[in-house]
Amino acid sequence: MVKVLIFGHALREVVEDPEVEISLEEPTTLRALLEGHPEHFQSLMPFLQSQQVMFTINQKISTWEAKVQVGDTVKITHQGGDQHSDGAMWHNP
Repeated sequence: MVKVLIFGHALREVVEDPEVEISLEEPTTLRALLEGHPEHFQSLMPFLQSQQVMFTINQKISTWEAKVQVGDTVKITHQGGDQHSDGAMWHNP
């Protein structure tokens, strides 16, 4: 399982569940993980394509092409607009 957590008001407004667990059989890229599960992440794609998000994998800042594997925790945080009012702080739990 990979746990995906979504932070920021703008992102949380467009997803059904801000915390998702996804089964993963082998390591993959973060891009493949998100694009391969449109039922969870399709509504986030406009934010992802406009580069308004920050990714972390196990608390390390990451990119689309970073590897994700079983046991990882991915955090997606909104970085567009006013970051203080949107909750996109670097120290999100």
